[in-house]
Amino acid sequence: MAELKKLFSPGRIGNMELKNRLIQAPTMGIAPFHGVPLPEEAKEDYIPPRVMDYFVERAKGGVSLTLGQSCTILPEGRAPGRAGCWDDKFIPGLKKFAEAIHQHGAKVAFQLLHHGRILTAHRKGMPHPEEIDPVAPSAIPWGYRKEVAREATVEDIKRLVNAFAEAARRLRDAGFDCVEVKGAHGYCVGQFLSPHSNHRTDEYGGSPEKRARFACEIISAIKKRAGADFPLLFLMSSSEFIKGGISLEDSLIQARLFAEAGADALHVEGGVADMTAYITNPCYVYPDALFVDHAAAIKKVVSVPIIAGGKIGDPILANQILEEGKADFISMARPLIADPYLPNKAREGKFDEIVHCLWCNNCWDVTWRESFKKYGVRSCTVNPAYNREGEFTIEPTQSPKKVLVAGGGLAGMEAARVLARRGHHVELFEKSLELGGQWNLASLIKLKQHYARLTGQMSNQLREAGVRVTCGQEVTTELVRQKKPEVLIVATGALPRTLNVPGAQGENVVQAADVVQGKAKVGQRPLVVGGRYLGIEVALLLAEQGKHVSLVTERNLGQNSRYMEHYKLLALRDRLVEQGVYIYPHSPLLEIHGDGVYVMNGVDPLFLKADTVVLAVGFSPQRKLFEELKNAFPNLEMHAIGDCLEARDALEAIRDGAEVGRII
Repeated sequence: MAELKKLFSPGRIGNMELKNRLIQAPTMGIAPFHGVPLPEEAKEDYIPPRVMDYFVERAKGGVSLTLGQSCTILPEGRAPGRAGCWDDKFIPGLKKFAEAIHQHGAKVAFQLLHHGRILTAHRKGMPHPEEIDPVAPSAIPWGYRKEVAREATVEDIKRLVNAFAEAARRLRDAGFDCVEVKGAHGYCVGQFLSPHSNHRTDEYGGSPEKRARFACEIISAIKKRAGADFPLLFLMSSSEFIKGGISLEDSLIQARLFAEAGADALHVEGGVADMTAYITNPCYVYPDALFVDHAAAIKKVVSVPIIAGGKIGDPILANQILEEGKADFISMARPLIADPYLPNKAREGKFDEIVHCLWCNNCWDVTWRESFKKYGVRSCTVNPAYNREGEFTIEPTQSPKKVLVAGGGLAGMEAARVLARRGHHVELFEKSLELGGQWNLASLIKLKQHYARLTGQMSNQLREAGVRVTCGQEVTTELVRQKKPEVLIVATGALPRTLNVPGAQGENVVQAADVVQGKAKVGQRPLVVGGRYLGIEVALLLAEQGKHVSLVTERNLGQNSRYMEHYKLLALRDRLVEQGVYIYPHSPLLEIHGDGVYVMNGVDPLFLKADTVVLAVGFSPQRKLFEELKNAFPNLEMHAIGDCLEARDALEAIRDGAEVGRII
């Protein structure tokens, strides 16, 4: 068993003592005005119970410091999902928040920010968009947006500096232990730091030193207003990873200036919130700990502690980074969304019990989801209680029932686990020889091999909860009649769809699922039909085998009736380009021949050569068993969940299981 001595040793930032080296990074989008109306009785210092419950749960879980969420310094600089800190009227609510965190042994901070030119995108979704003032270092658009932010005057800059200082003072007055300034990811302060967004020729633009002046003035002002002994963390992008953006060389210069201005710690991440490039929250496409080497380089040029963040979820890896002297602290956000108790479990050596983040970023692309529309909350694939911690609990049942679950995919396993933990008598049948369902297919993808541990973990949870599991046996009408359950849950998944086009039944047509499992023979010139996850990932798989791959999709890459998170799509698209995959968007398939296919490209048919056609066009619910059992047992309580109900993704499947498990 690994000993994580460094990770769980005490540390210090300024005069603040921390019990360990694990810090919860800020989490955005859970403030009350992110599409969720406030109750009528709410005052301006109101902090919704869901927000409080979320952060308290992580404090209970063992982090040494929570950086809370991003907090806006001016009302005209706010955006959806952000708390406010521009007036003393917020102090009572902030004080309640700090006290709640302190009760569980953690320190507390908020991250201060102004959105700058990003507001050109956000203000349309605000209740009073006319009140929002997008101000930036230079009058240039954000990403693909046409609207241009207003260039900040020197007076604007002074007002912003003062607003940061006053917001920090309010946090101190509310009992917060420290403050973080967001100078990263292309928000207002980061926009000043970057040559990509700062084209000024005055004292606030030009050289790395001049571009850092605004940030340094903020740091100095906070130290004067909130007190020299009030610890200040500064979040910086070590590189923006875009042409003309912040480079590591820039950051090495600017880091020294931040420390000299009074920053007590530098929090090092990377990337930029730009519509064209975004790795500030790196998904599974990117390597683990991808900013750590930059953090180590910055650590060599400053004497203040370095906090390393960005796709670090394994506590053993976190400890290794600290042991190697690359950083002094580790920050995590998404891993603590997945498992609030990760720190305590790691400290106690219970590594097998940690529910690991998948880096799927489903916690980000939420607004289209049923759970967001229904509850107004963000979601997590592996933690359906995320953002509903206080209400989505597992309560003992007062009337235990005999429950039969048909199907051992994610939905069936989660339903069985929750029901058994509540005290029901649960038996689960899976017709294949192993649990996991389609998740096992996803785990075969090179970029997603880490997904496999979720299946193993859920299997262990079933055993610990007392669920009787039988693999290799299909549920039939006769089996149900024999078992006599009081409740039947059908989670029989979905099957790959085919296409109703000429030639779709040809010998050269195979399913993507069979390709991934090695069951289908594929030639040297395959053509993949379908531009969602499976289509993209099987195209990458084939390209990495040295094949000449084309990919056609009826809409834009990544689109169908369901949303695909923009920045994850960009990462996958870049991989396709790197591997030389030819992409044909807006090219619906017309017909398949032995030597290729016809697609509609614009207004004319286009013939594309191919020796194998790989279909990745989605899945259809497998409802046959549910309908049969419904007819055979009309008086039996029965629930269809997961892909059996509607072909969706893992997040929805697990959520279905979690919800039905709580209502029976």
